[in-house]
Amino acid sequence: MRPIASRALGLARALKGRDAPARALAIADSRRFVRACFLSSAMRTGLLGLMRGGCTFSDLALKSGSARSDRLEAWLAIGVELGELAQRGDRYVVVGRRARALADGNALLTAHYRSMLEYQVGPYADLSDLLGSRPGEGRDDLGLHARTIAEVSLAAAPFIVPFLRTTVSETRPGRALDVGCGTGVYLRALLDADPLIRVEGIELAQEVASETAARLLADGLSDRAEVHTGDVRDWELTSGRAFDLITLCNNVYYFGRDERVALYRRLGGLLARDGRLLVTTMTWPGSTASAHLHFMLCCQAGSAGLPQDGEIEADLALAGFEVLDSQRLVPTEPFFGITARRLATQGATPVSQKRRSPSP
Repeated sequence: MRPIASRALGLARALKGRDAPARALAIADSRRFVRACFLSSAMRTGLLGLMRGGCTFSDLALKSGSARSDRLEAWLAIGVELGELAQRGDRYVVVGRRARALADGNALLTAHYRSMLEYQVGPYADLSDLLGSRPGEGRDDLGLHARTIAEVSLAAAPFIVPFLRTTVSETRPGRALDVGCGTGVYLRALLDADPLIRVEGIELAQEVASETAARLLADGLSDRAEVHTGDVRDWELTSGRAFDLITLCNNVYYFGRDERVALYRRLGGLLARDGRLLVTTMTWPGSTASAHLHFMLCCQAGSAGLPQDGEIEADLALAGFEVLDSQRLVPTEPFFGITARRLATQGATPVSQKRRSPSP
């Protein structure tokens, strides 16, 4: 039998049988998996940045400190087969759309691919151990990868920022608090929404808080913004003045289900009478992304997890809030923005004056 006919016969046999569709899907999954692994490793090693304008193999080996040219060559060959790299003579060039965006320093994609190898595959690889662990035990991805997690969460920023700006425009708060401010993207959105608002942020990770504060100082915004390091659950107001607006953006799910009513009550104690609380979060079930995130959260130490539909509204009511609005912010995902008002009966909190001039 001729080689071509033999290959055709082999292909025909492979496509027969009830498992043929599954095999075809598995092959497609494998290709996607290899691409994700390649790009993730590229971000961890910094190799794409070295090839941004083209680089010879010898220069790449020298700049990367590679002592195993065979391994580097094999890794580069994967990139060429995927179409993320091209080999032109003795030079390697970044050509794929994903790879080019990463080489150009796209922060969101960089964090996305870096997170895959750093912590996203961990819970799946360690599932047997995680299923057998005792209550409260689990991973510490939030502590170990705080910066990457903060950067990955910015995927929702284009949907959250307009929500924040609309609220500021409608309510004209004089003082705002951004809980879990992270990289400061939402803190800045509040500052940009009104030139007279003063904003404070509180962040659990010292390193992230320090970097955010340094950027605000460098940008000349430190007279209107301040970043604290700490846990909002035991943080005390230093100024003695309450806030007109408090935001919880993409972080309520780090608090255990049984802690959230107490958290909302605590935030209510920091709000001025009739002050607003904004909560933005993914819920579950409803999409592959929400199911994945919920699983990742459940694998952390403690009792983190995504809220289910309606949970936040119910908890806010128990905590002494009136829910004013709940809207889907991301059309393709169960991602919501919830606005609640602190009721006067919640407690005696000093009222911060609505401003028409900046606070000193």
